[in-house]
Amino acid sequence: MNTDFVGYTGKTGSIVFNELKKEFNFKNLINSKNYKEYIKNIEDNTIIIDFSTKEFVIEFINSVNKNFSSFFYITGVTGFSEEEFQRINIKFKELNIKGFHFPNFSIGVNLLNSFVKKISMYFDNAEIIEMHHKTKKDKPSGTALTTSKIIKNTWKEKNLENEVNIHSVRLPSLVAHQTVIFSNEFGEVLEITHHSLNRISFALGVKKVLEKILKDGIEKWESGLSYNLNLFDVIEK
Repeated sequence: MNTDFVGYTGKTGSIVFNELKKEFNFKNLINSKNYKEYIKNIEDNTIIIDFSTKEFVIEFINSVNKNFSSFFYITGVTGFSEEEFQRINIKFKELNIKGFHFPNFSIGVNLLNSFVKKISMYFDNAEIIEMHHKTKKDKPSGTALTTSKIIKNTWKEKNLENEVNIHSVRLPSLVAHQTVIFSNEFGEVLEITHHSLNRISFALGVKKVLEKILKDGIEKWESGLSYNLNLFDVIEK
């Protein structure tokens, strides 16, 4: 089984790659200079870890036309609409590609989202403040949108249709930070905050997912892209 890394020269990808290469051997390293050639000659029996851009993912699904027998795609790229995710899912099923999309690989953020679901059962008002480095392209962040969706889906279960406002901040020196503020009508405010102070914080989540796939085998998983996943939905399965 080959393991390839896409986006190994990027701001986040380079840090995650340098951490993962201590334990995993990557056959192909792909960046903006060689990705088109890589897609033309892509091999079966491969796991791709993708820390590139939305453009690479779109190029990938538009260009690859071969059916695979054993192929897995792991990505944390954000900025996709629900319609785009569904289109990727359909394409992956056609090509027999198994795929996971995580809006955030940080262990802490995934724990935060697990806690948020529980809190939303008892608090009926919430807002999110997400802060990232000034070069982050998407706003709001994929993480904040996922957290908002978790809250609103939990509220729907108790027939509550409140909105969750998201406040985005883009400034130098920030990495990735999110605060969720809950309140109720009985004088209580509950805040839960997560800080990624270094992009290396994303490496552990990727490592856990990769270890899980290698341990259980690709055949265990269904074709298609499972998107906006919580890490623990996979690594504890």
